[in-house]
Amino acid sequence: MIDPPTPRKLSLCMIVRNEERWLPGCLKSIDGVVDEVVVVDTGSTDLSVEIATHFGARVIPHMWIDDFSDARNVSLEAATGDWIMVLDADEELSAQSKTNIHEVISADEVDGVEMIIRSELPSTDVAAYEETRIIRLFRNRREYRYQMPIHEQIRPAIEEKKGKIVASDLTIIHHGYAHISVQQGSIRADRNLRILFKALESSPRDPYIHYQLGSTLMSIGRRQEAMLEFEKALSLDTEKLGAVVLDKLYLKMSQIFLERNEYCRAVEFAKESLKCNPLNAISGYVAAIACLSTNRIAEGYGYLIRVRDNPKDSLRLRSQLSELIAACEKVLGGPNS
Repeated sequence: MIDPPTPRKLSLCMIVRNEERWLPGCLKSIDGVVDEVVVVDTGSTDLSVEIATHFGARVIPHMWIDDFSDARNVSLEAATGDWIMVLDADEELSAQSKTNIHEVISADEVDGVEMIIRSELPSTDVAAYEETRIIRLFRNRREYRYQMPIHEQIRPAIEEKKGKIVASDLTIIHHGYAHISVQQGSIRADRNLRILFKALESSPRDPYIHYQLGSTLMSIGRRQEAMLEFEKALSLDTEKLGAVVLDKLYLKMSQIFLERNEYCRAVEFAKESLKCNPLNAISGYVAAIACLSTNRIAEGYGYLIRVRDNPKDSLRLRSQLSELIAACEKVLGGPNS
């Protein structure tokens, strides 16, 4: 008879500051899943500390020094579990993942697990959500510590020690993007820009910093500056970015070109995005609109069908998509012409 695998103790590690709106939902979502909760508080003035304590978390006050990795690593130092899961306050572990997570961490040969981050988007966006894979679950080893002061990453530390990283269907639901106000977004963008410009001083040739700087500038409407940062990122060592980041970078460039009515370039970069991620429905939609705008009806129709049949059905504009497909078929003489 084969003995069942030894249960692994799981620690949830978080950093928070003034997250009373989101924290209860986050902590309820991991009830019965984790063995301990470690919360590093970087200066809350609301009820975040009281809420975390109410849910049984160990709260560690820590001075904020404009460095997310610093705060993350304080939480890792305090964790006693065999494995660590990392969540932000505006995130929740999906219900299905609650039943599967312990099976995933029972594998002896695995050191890091990519989880799906499903980010809900504002109602004005073309898509209802976007998904990306990020390592949020990893073995508790002193060698595994976060790097980068912002958009911090654990992957480099795991890869440096030759740890095995696997993909999973474990899913985290991220609510924050869908509910952020203009003022909140501006405050967060200002903070991020400050940290990113500082990081760029010490690492001017890091393509990931340029990408994140461009993303932040784009989020506050500074499109021209954003494009310069994206182009700079592509001029450097893009192998450091990986397919997930390149997919997003190409998509954002294609969106900017579409806004500028530079349709050929919009299609060019949407295609590059689709090479990285064939299921990127937004890139397919951008390519379709750009093609139709230059009377490339058959090509645009092909992209519309690709979007319609995409198993990742995240688009909100289903009726508009159907209308565009019908209009193309009328011009082309019917489906698949």
